[in-house]
Amino acid sequence: MSIPELIKTRLAKDRPMTSITLRIPVDVVESLKAIAPHKGFSGYQALLKAYIGEGLRRDEAQFAFG
Repeated sequence: MSIPELIKTRLAKDRPMTSITLRIPVDVVESLKAIAPHKGFSGYQALLKAYIGEGLRRDEAQFAFG
């Protein structure tokens, strides 16, 4: 799948979702909770998803075009 096709797929609202469990240090979760509202997120989980998505997009671009 090309990058433009991948982006189009990622914008779909009805994508299948899965639940995962992560072990994250308590101090990291507390920092996420403190930073989330300053960045306009409703909670730390949304901020964590944004951080994952940002890093994933950067790495996908690097490996697709690098």
